[in-house]
Amino acid sequence: MNQPQFKKPRRDALQRGFAGVAGAVMFWSMRDSAGAAAGKLTKAAVGYADAGNVAGQDCDDCVQFVADATGRASATCNIVEGTISPHGHCIAFSPKK
Repeated sequence: MNQPQFKKPRRDALQRGFAGVAGAVMFWSMRDSAGAAAGKLTKAAVGYADAGNVAGQDCDDCVQFVADATGRASATCNIVEGTISPHGHCIAFSPKK
């Protein structure tokens, strides 16, 4: 006996919905209390390193990077807490256009 054909699309939709909810839960659980107060993620949560090893993906090549007005190395990031090295790297890298 054949199963009704509506079960597969419904199952696929439920799996995609669950994956979306699980992703949101993981995102919010990676934030700590200090980062939550500032609305930023911790360096550990995004795997930040002061020296990146991926060519063309240093922090200063990312849209989230905020250079210090004086041009010194004490920059910040829109989504990661603390000071950021221009030559650092994390998994939240998003290239400038």
